[in-house]
Amino acid sequence: MPAFFMKSKPNGGGKKGGGASNRKRKSMGKTEQNDETAAKLSRRQKLMAATEIHSDDEDSLAGSAVGSEAGSDVEYEDVHERNYREAKNLLEKIQSTVTTQEEVAEKLCEDAAARSGTQMKRIADVVELDDDLEIAYKAHRLTPLCVAFSPDGNYVISCGKESSIVKYNVPSRKVVGVIKRHKKRAGVPEEPTHAHYGVIFAVAVSPDQKFVASGGFDQAVKIWNFDTLDHVKDLSGHRGPIFSLQFQLKTNNLFSASQDRAVKMWDIDQLGLVDTMYGHQDGVQQIGVLSKQRVATVGGRDRSARLWKVEDESQLMFTGLSNCVSLDCVSMINEEHFATGSADGSIAIWSFWKKRPLTVRKQAHEQDEKGNGRWIVALAVLPYSDLLASGSNEGELKLWKIGENFRSITPFFSYSIPGFINSIAFASNGKSLVVGAGKEHKDGRWWVDREARNQVVILPIRYTDGSDDVTASDDVTMTSGSGIRRPNALKPGDGCIESGDSDEEEEDVEQEVVEIDED
Repeated sequence: MPAFFMKSKPNGGGKKGGGASNRKRKSMGKTEQNDETAAKLSRRQKLMAATEIHSDDEDSLAGSAVGSEAGSDVEYEDVHERNYREAKNLLEKIQSTVTTQEEVAEKLCEDAAARSGTQMKRIADVVELDDDLEIAYKAHRLTPLCVAFSPDGNYVISCGKESSIVKYNVPSRKVVGVIKRHKKRAGVPEEPTHAHYGVIFAVAVSPDQKFVASGGFDQAVKIWNFDTLDHVKDLSGHRGPIFSLQFQLKTNNLFSASQDRAVKMWDIDQLGLVDTMYGHQDGVQQIGVLSKQRVATVGGRDRSARLWKVEDESQLMFTGLSNCVSLDCVSMINEEHFATGSADGSIAIWSFWKKRPLTVRKQAHEQDEKGNGRWIVALAVLPYSDLLASGSNEGELKLWKIGENFRSITPFFSYSIPGFINSIAFASNGKSLVVGAGKEHKDGRWWVDREARNQVVILPIRYTDGSDDVTASDDVTMTSGSGIRRPNALKPGDGCIESGDSDEEEEDVEQEVVEIDED
């Protein structure tokens, strides 16, 4: 037999010996782990024992807390007690200024309407534009597209087709700042800049007057410091040109609308995106928002207006206009009503609780050479009032009175501004009106008015004592300058459709709630 068959195995070289050794090492490892766990548990138990509070100590602490609360002047009150106290204080304040119960009831109704956002100030009958104090700026080389007032009414921000943003000081009547992109010159190094590329369609000022937001063809929402116009940050997320920007009142929540059919909500304090809302079938043209997170939008050629309830993540859709080509303008009246302007020349008033418009004013800016209604290019409402302003391309800025219960729209003042009126904005204090007008329409170059000027016009609003109210006469009375006050009386066939004259009886039906699809 060969020798290698007789060779004995070395000690510890077999599997059995090796397995025992491995088991021994494993058992030793488990023992060490258990010791470490026990040590950790003991340390944890020691820590808990050191911080443990006995029941006697808890009783003493509770007694001392009760004693401190009893000794303090601040008393706890629940929601009902607080509301009762505030209502009592309000009633005492009102009773100190009025005497009769009817006046007290009227004041209480006004306060309730103000709290709910449905308050309406009837000021249209005493409003006129003071053209003697007109301020016209020609800082834009091309057509101005959007204008906005600062919250204090002392500054105006405008943007134009030449990719510039201009800041105006109203009391001093001076241009105090410009943001624009300079052309590259041969041999001159290009300066770093954060200015927009392409057309700037929208601009807005934050309610705390710290930021300016702008958006345009380059698909970015740019945030600027209001005082210095220094660049703060670019907010990206849209995949198309940005058409409209609007801040929610008393907050720094910014809403943006884009050609990509999306509506986005941004937190400017955090400089970040909060929410994205989809639903329109065409590019979102304009946004309207007041104090609540209820956003009204119009979708252009999808011929729909939508109300977005951001907190509920739902939307209401309004498509009650017949023969509508495109809805391009929207402005909030109060928290439950809004106005829209369309390409066929119609101005409509809507309620959140109606499927159809409350009233429609057809051919609001008369007819063009072909017999069609002139395009409503710009629309604005002084919030919580019956004052509405609109502009088209026939060279007239029109002021309208919104009737009782929102059932009529009546023109009462006209102001001559040649060219396309592309944007209108009211000062929050109601003392001024700013208009952006130019040679071209804001969406393209289909028409060019060679006689018009590219300008930003600021018009002071004058409130009369009511002695100049319009009579029932059919004659048009002239005011000073180019302003024309028109009669309030409506004539048959003047294009205004009252709610009772609609094709079908309107039902008081709440709109169907549609869940937002964010895919």
